[in-house]
Amino acid sequence: MVSSASAAPHSRSSQPKPWHRVITLDLILLILANSVFHPYITFIFYLCIAALHKHREPIAYYTLWYTGFLAVVEVAVWTNQRITYGKHRIVAWENEVVVITGGANGLGRVLAEILLRKGVSVAVLDVREPDEEARETMERWDLLWEVVDVSDAKKVDEAIEKVVKELGPPTILVNNAASTVTGLPILPLLPSSALTSSHPNGPSSTLSPTQASKTLSVNTISHFNLLSAVLPHLISSKTGAHVVSISSVLAHLSPASLADYSASKAAVATLHKTLCHELRAHPDPSVFAKVKTLLVEPGQLDTQLFAGITSVPFYAHFFGPVLTAQEVAKEIIRTIERGDGGVIRMPFYAKCMPLFDMLPGTLQLCVRWFSGVDAAITQRNKKA
Repeated sequence: MVSSASAAPHSRSSQPKPWHRVITLDLILLILANSVFHPYITFIFYLCIAALHKHREPIAYYTLWYTGFLAVVEVAVWTNQRITYGKHRIVAWENEVVVITGGANGLGRVLAEILLRKGVSVAVLDVREPDEEARETMERWDLLWEVVDVSDAKKVDEAIEKVVKELGPPTILVNNAASTVTGLPILPLLPSSALTSSHPNGPSSTLSPTQASKTLSVNTISHFNLLSAVLPHLISSKTGAHVVSISSVLAHLSPASLADYSASKAAVATLHKTLCHELRAHPDPSVFAKVKTLLVEPGQLDTQLFAGITSVPFYAHFFGPVLTAQEVAKEIIRTIERGDGGVIRMPFYAKCMPLFDMLPGTLQLCVRWFSGVDAAITQRNKKA
C-alpha cells in the first residue's frame, strides 16, 4: 500500500517540451480570454475607435455593447463565487500550518516545497521515509515529516497530535494521499472455467476485492481520518482555515480498468461537497465564513501514478494536455493565497466534465471513443 501521489522517487524532467506540444486548446482559450473575451481589452478597442472620431458608427456601438456584456458576465461570475463560497479570508503564510498527506512525491511534494519557500510550517504525512533532499530541507525549514499510514485512524490521530505539539494547530489541510493505480478490469476477459485452467495469470487478471479495498482505504477513508483529526483545529482557528481535497476528473469519466480509482475519487468529491454544505448549515455562521473548501479535479498529471500504463491517441494532447504538478500546485496556492474557496478543474476539458452526463448517450459514446479513454489503460493489463 502506498499513500503518496506516486511510488517512484521524487524527480523532475528538465528537458523542454517540443514546440508542437505547447500548442493546445487551453493555450488558444487563454489567448482569447485575455483578448477578445476580456472587457478591459475590448473597451480599449472602443476607445481607439472613439479616438478616430468614429464613435457614432455601428462598429463603435457593437463594441461598446459587447464590452458591457462581458463586464456583466465578469460581475455575475464574481457574485456567484462570493455567494457560493463566502467572502475571502486573510492568509498570512508565516502564520499558517499546513498538513499534506502523500507529500513524498508528485503534487504533494511540489506543494510542500513551494509552501516552505513562502515561510509556511509544513507537516508531511506519508508511508515513505524522507529522502536525503527532504532531510536537508527539514534542517533549514519548518518541515515535519511523519511516517504514517493515513488509512489508519489511530495513527493519524497520533501524527496530528505531534504536529500540534511541534508546529501548532493546523490551519490548512491538503488531502492528497493516493494509492498505486492497479489498472485492472472488474470484468474477466475469459469465462471462469478458462480463467482458472488455461489463462496464465489466473484470477489476478481482474481487480480483486482486496485490491479495491486498499485503494478505497488510502484514497477515500484517509480523507475521513484526516478530517476527523484536523477539523476541530480548523474550526477553532481565529485566522480561518482551508480544506483542500484532491480528487480527479476520472470521478466523472469512470474509464474502463479504473473502477477502484474512479470510485475512490468520486467518493472524495462527494465527501468534499457534503463538508461544504455542513459548513454552510453550521449553527455558528462564522464557521462557514472562516473555513474555506477547495476541491481539485485535475486531468492527468505527469507524476508516476499513471506513468507507463496509459496510451492515448496522438491528438489527445491538444484537447487534454498532461499537466505538470507545478501547474496544479501553483493554481492551488494562488486560490488559497486569495483566501478563497471553490473548485479547480484543469485543463479546460475538465471544466466541462460535470456537464458530461447531461449529453445524450450516443454523444457520450462518441466522445469516449474519440478520446480513447476506455482503452487508455493497457500496459497494466498486459503485465497483470
